[in-house]
Amino acid sequence: MTLVYRPLPYGGHEGRRTGRRFVLVLALVLTAPAILGAGCTVDALRGYAVRARLAQAVDSAALAGGRVMFDTQRDGHIRSFFDKAFPNGFLGAHAAPLTIAEDAAAGTLTVSGRASLNAMFLRLFGNGDVTVEARSIVRRAVQHARKAQ
Repeated sequence: MTLVYRPLPYGGHEGRRTGRRFVLVLALVLTAPAILGAGCTVDALRGYAVRARLAQAVDSAALAGGRVMFDTQRDGHIRSFFDKAFPNGFLGAHAAPLTIAEDAAAGTLTVSGRASLNAMFLRLFGNGDVTVEARSIVRRAVQHARKAQ
């Protein structure tokens, strides 16, 4: 006895291809939100990492500036410390110039930094850039000359 393959007279084998396409489209529809969610999570984690690194860099720059608060080259020292602690391009972020403000009467030095990060997946929702900021205030006690006794 020999088995011979004969196509079905009503074309029933064509429905199998349609079923496979349906399963593929259904799998794509069900996994797309998970893929987008994972991508947005990656963007958020990059933002947090850049924010943490920026805060650390601003803190170190402000402390360095506090040590030389009354030096004429103070701002150069602050920028140098910041540039070493936060390299431009860190995780794709670009830092804006630092803002350095001094309040001589209160003995405070304020250093503020800002960095923008190009988001890959959040762009799909209309938010292409993520901006993070950090600020550090250093207070230095003003020493008054002692009276000679």
